[in-house]
Formats: sequence, C-alpha cells, structure tokens
Amino acid sequence: MATDVDVQYFSHLNGLTLGNNWGDLIRLLDKALVTGIDFTQITSASIDAQGDVHITLYAAHNAMLFQVVELSGFAPASLNQKYRIKGIPSATQLILKPKADIAERLITTIGTGKLASLGYEIIFRDTNDVKRVYRAKNPTAQHPFIRVDESLTSPDGTTGVYASTYVKSAMVGLLENMEHIDDFENPDVLQLPFDPAAPAKNWTISGTGTNVTRGWVKWFWATSDDITNNPLEAFTTVAINKWEICGDSNFFYVSPSLGSSNGAGFDIKPFYGCGVVEDTLVLLGTTRLLTAGNRTIWNDIAASCPLVYSEFTSLFHTMKAGQLASMLSAPILPDYRSGQSDIYGGTHVAPLEVPFFEINSKTLHGVLPHVAYSGKNHSFANQATPIISDASMYIHCKAGFPRIGGQNGGFYFYLGELE
Repeated sequence: MATDVDVQYFSHLNGLTLGNNWGDLIRLLDKALVTGIDFTQITSASIDAQGDVHITLYAAHNAMLFQVVELSGFAPASLNQKYRIKGIPSATQLILKPKADIAERLITTIGTGKLASLGYEIIFRDTNDVKRVYRAKNPTAQHPFIRVDESLTSPDGTTGVYASTYVKSAMVGLLENMEHIDDFENPDVLQLPFDPAAPAKNWTISGTGTNVTRGWVKWFWATSDDITNNPLEAFTTVAINKWEICGDSNFFYVSPSLGSSNGAGFDIKPFYGCGVVEDTLVLLGTTRLLTAGNRTIWNDIAASCPLVYSEFTSLFHTMKAGQLASMLSAPILPDYRSGQSDIYGGTHVAPLEVPFFEINSKTLHGVLPHVAYSGKNHSFANQATPIISDASMYIHCKAGFPRIGGQNGGFYFYLGELE
C-alpha cells in the first residue's frame, strides 16, 4: 500500500507568522493553501536501500515530521512526486518516504523541493489585497468558492467603518458559484451562511466606533489579552502566533490561539474550517452579529468556538443543495472536553471520529474529515505535535477554553498511513 500524502499540515513552527497585522491571515492562507513553502537549495540527495530519499539543504528547513514534501526537477523523473517526512536527522537534513516506490537508486540531477500546499488556487483577489476567493484545484461541482474578506469599511467607505486597532478577524463564507470577488448577492446561488432576507448579511459592515457591526461568521486571530472580561472586538489586540492549519483540497481547518481567559493563563483556541462533506457545505467559524463594543463573551455566543466547551459554543453552519437558508449543526462527541476528560487515558492514541447532525431536523449529515476527538489527555505544549500509532500518522493540536485548573484540551488531525 502506498503512503498517504493527501492531507498536509502547517504550524507556526514552520516559521510562518500569524501576527497582529491586518492581512496576516490572508498571507498565511496564500502560503498554506496555494503556494506551499519553498526550501533553500538542495545541496545533496540520495536514495537508500529501502527507497527513501535523503536530502540535505543549504539552510535550515523548519520542517516537521509527517509533513508533505514535493520534489520537482529531479532525474530520474520518478523522484518528482510527493513524500512524507519520515525522519529529521538535523536542521538541514530530511528523510522522505515516497508515495510511489522509486525503482532507481542513483540520482543524476538534483532539483528543488518545498512543503506542499493543501491544493487550492486563488480564483479572485482585489486590488487593495484585502480579499481572496480560493477554490480547490481541479474542482468538482461540489467544491465551493471560499471567500475570505479582511475589509474594514463598507464599499462607500463611510457608512461602515471598523477601526484598524480593533480585534482582527476575516469574514468568511462559502459560495456555490462566483463571477467576481464581490459576487455574493444572488439569492439563487447557494451560499453559506445565508439569510434569504438579507443575502449580503455575512459581508456587511455598518455603523462606526463601538457601534460598528462587521460581518456574521468570522475567523478571529488577534484578540484582547483578556478575552472573557473585555468586549470581543472593540479592544486593543495582541497576537499569540500559535496556530495550525491542516487538511486537503476538500476540507481544511485553521486553529489559532486567541487571548487568554485571565490575562495571563491558557489560550482560547477554536477550530475554524470549511469545505464539502459529501453533498453538504460546512463552515466552522465564530458567529457574531453584534456591535464591536458589545461585551458578550465567547461562551455566551452560539457557534463561538466550534467543537469545544459546550454544544452551544461548538455549533457550526451547514447547507445542503435545495435549502433556503443555512442551518446550525452540532458535533456528536462523548463530551465537550476533548483532550481533557481522559476517558481513554490508558492508550497512547485514542481518536474518535466526529459525526455531526443538523440540530433542527436532527438529520445526520456525515463525519467531519481529518479531525478526531482525543480520549486521552496528552501533556503536550501548545503546538503541533506529531504522533505515530502503528502506521497511522496524527498531529495533536491544543484547542478549547481553559477550564478548572487552567488546562486546555486538544484534538487529533489524522494524516493517513505511513507504509
């Protein structure tokens, strides 16, 4: 069986920054989803008796175990494929497990390499460089257009103005079809989230000062230092710069660390994400249609922190073809303390798939891809941590609200099998 190379992940440990600047999230998504991260010059390469490829780089690679590497420009041509990082002997050396076996054992031309992207392309970008529309490469009809908008003002620049010093977030939504970057007001086009009475609701900025309302479903990344005791948006921000992105061209997650619950404690860390599950569009994001100065805190907002804390906060948006409006769905979990409850603490890796259902109709829609509930409390730091169990590859990711004792939980990302 071939090694799985479809699911990729990135982390702040790769040297990419998600800082306290507008545009940082879009720049990060451009790298992770579209371009990948180029290596410096490969100074030497060889193939061992097992068919693994060993490369040495001119400078430090900042790569992590089980990430996907793509080589190109090599001869023999059979080397030009994707690999899993099987070993990291040093800061400039990598051992790569190929997806397809390599029959040759002699490399005649050394090419280039990079950490592969998740497999998307940029369909539209605006002249001010604050908006993107991404879509999977070689998409099917089911693959959505993913719109990410970091705009701070309404189109006229006056009726809606969000202060640049306020908490940073991107307005995010999925659309069935788009002809241009601001093509989101056609009620005949499936859109997530969607309110038939206000097709532009997810993208509207109105009001000024602390009375400004900006967007509906958002991905936050730089927030208040003490996020539970201050207004969620109208506050000077800090950036934690601890995050993970994981997924493939069908579905991906973004999990940024936000402000702490007490000004100096453990981070609030949601699971955002989007994509298609069978015939259902899925969007995980903080759902907040409130003014920037509203002091409503995270655990008082429905769908504020998908997958964690409670059913109320863990909700997310779904839509099937033919629906007139988006629906809220809930994950099916043993509890909302993944990585905290330690219900299967006797095992090294204790993953459970995460099915989900639409809460009004009670219809079971499917299983969230790539992510798994952790039945074990791993004492890992707040960073992506590779784990192998038999041949299964996982990344453990901290997530959630601080609870009694100040301990965050965590989830697994399942990457596939290392054969």
